[in-house]
Parts: sequence; structure tokens; C-alpha cells
Amino acid sequence: MQMQFFDQLFGKREQRWFDNGAAGARHGKFSGHAVSDGRRIPVLGTTVSREGLAFVCPKVFPETELHLTFTLRERTIPSRVHIDQREAMQAPQQVVHRYFCTFTAIAADDWDAVVRYVENKPEPNKVDFKARAVSDDEFRALPVAVQKGIVDQLVRARRLDPPLPGTVPLIRMQAGTVRDLGEGRTAQDVLIHSRIRIADEMRSYDTRFRVLSSQRVELIA
Repeated sequence: MQMQFFDQLFGKREQRWFDNGAAGARHGKFSGHAVSDGRRIPVLGTTVSREGLAFVCPKVFPETELHLTFTLRERTIPSRVHIDQREAMQAPQQVVHRYFCTFTAIAADDWDAVVRYVENKPEPNKVDFKARAVSDDEFRALPVAVQKGIVDQLVRARRLDPPLPGTVPLIRMQAGTVRDLGEGRTAQDVLIHSRIRIADEMRSYDTRFRVLSSQRVELIA
């Protein structure tokens, strides 16, 4: 009970996506390039997960964050990543370096494509894509004003890094049932799992909100 209290108060250190041998990730080669010191450096991707990816490159990058563009299923995906770990490997002809990275910025539709790739789900055809009215991401199915209210409160509470323009915040949501409050008013409790980088480690938080039919968002705990 005491440990749960401290987890809620300070946040618990989250296991990195590759700490368990990249379970749940998809392995396979894919192309890409990173921008370092203003130059495009080719990299070879080896693993993709919902949270990040791994690649190898002969170069040692001095940066801790990189603009990284990679290709999955002929889709070119620009992103920004944080380098969590680097390790040297002996290749047949030279020493290369393997990088394990976490996404810090990626466009919403591109992140959906990453998830489909990791889960080995087919890409929607163009007709289905245009006809799809609701996003697969449960959080982004909420009204825009509600999404903004939740993100703003998480950022103020230092439980989420401010998302860059045009990117989706890397959070997950569990939605409760919609309750009738009478007189046409409803309320729904949602649990938001968010992450924020502090120094060189990720901390995760679970925050409960109440979403009212007026699109007002109340922080519960």
C-alpha cells in the first residue's frame, strides 16, 4: 500500500520497451535516415514497437534526440526520437552501433501505421480509409475540446511533455461507462496513462478524469 502511494505521488519508473527483449515488437529490416549535425545519415532499422524502434549505424551520434525518417510498407514516416541506449556490435567488416530509441514526436496517422505494422494488420484500402469516421485511437475519438482539456491538465501537472504541433500525444486511455445525470447531462470517467521524460528516464502516471457532456473536464485523481 505504501509503495502504491509513492507511485501515485512521484510516478513510477516505466520499463523501457526494449528492456524485456522487445517482446511485443516486430523484428525485421527496414530503411531510414537520421539527421545529425545537419547531415542525412543512412540507418538500418531492425525492430519497431508502438513506443519506439531500434536501428544500427556505423556512426556514433553526439545528439540524444534525432529527427529520424524511416519506411514501413512503402510509407515514409518522419519522427523525432530520443536515444535511450547505444551499444557497439561487431559486424563482419566493421564495428557498428545499435540504437534503441523512444518516439517523442510522430504524426497521428503515421503512429496508426506503426501500430498496424507491429500488430501485422493490413493497411486499409483507400475507400475504407476515407469512409472511416472514427479513429482507431480511443482517445482521439473524444471531442477536440475534451482532448485539449485533458492534455493541458496533464502538461500543467508535469505528467506529460507538451506535444508538438501536428503530433499525437503518446498516451493511452481506458474509458468507463457513460452515466446519465438527468436533464440531458451525462458524465464519463476516463483513466489516462501518460509518460514524461525526466533527465534520462521515463516516468509514467495514471490520472483519472471526469468528462461531462458540456465538454468540461474535471481532474479526479
